[in-house]
Amino acid sequence: MKVVILFISTLVGFMVWQSCNTTSQTQTQAVVQELTTSPFSNGVPAQIMVVGGQEYKYPIMAIWVEDVKGNFIGTLYASQSISTGIFRYGVYDKGKWLPGERNRPAALPRWKNLTSANASKSTQNIDAFSGATPSGSFTLKTMLPPYMSELKVVMEVNKPWDFNNYWHNNRFPGDEEYATSGQPALIYEALVSRNSTENRFYFKPVGHSNPSGANGEVNPDITTFTSALKIIDNAWIEIVK
Repeated sequence: MKVVILFISTLVGFMVWQSCNTTSQTQTQAVVQELTTSPFSNGVPAQIMVVGGQEYKYPIMAIWVEDVKGNFIGTLYASQSISTGIFRYGVYDKGKWLPGERNRPAALPRWKNLTSANASKSTQNIDAFSGATPSGSFTLKTMLPPYMSELKVVMEVNKPWDFNNYWHNNRFPGDEEYATSGQPALIYEALVSRNSTENRFYFKPVGHSNPSGANGEVNPDITTFTSALKIIDNAWIEIVK
């Protein structure tokens, strides 16, 4: 009798745990918000799906287009904080972090450097495609350049104060930009071909940005990353035909 009771208790416990775990995953992936941008006139309709992972907690991100050689073409989406310079934790006052204006080069170094270097030839208005970072998984309905059959769609993602045993808060003493960063921004790429029989192209992590935002270079070594790799669970882009 005791064995039966123990078995039933164990089974009930497992079912409750599984239910909670499933609910947690469902909540993360079920909260799907929809964004719309039109960065290229007469562009090719496309939809980007970003599925938030267990560490998705209001990250900062930007999504842009490059040619296959890595030349910047234009931005598809950028978080409002990075595009306007107004951060949720921008000003430290009386022992508290408050919203305010701040220059954070370590937030998205790759995107910031690319847009700065191409500012003279870019006619895009940042306010036209920026917005608050979605609270969970989201779809981005956008446009790709109409004149490119092959291109790269790049996504840079970062979450402030995301430290681990390697990227700890004393790794670069005296570096104020790194001090609020932790694990640097991650770079994801999706290679898109309009001539392909495939319609869905997945993003893959290809490296990380400079930890203090000193430059826009990409380091391919992400073996020291932990929680940062769990910000995004999955992401892909589809050409709308």
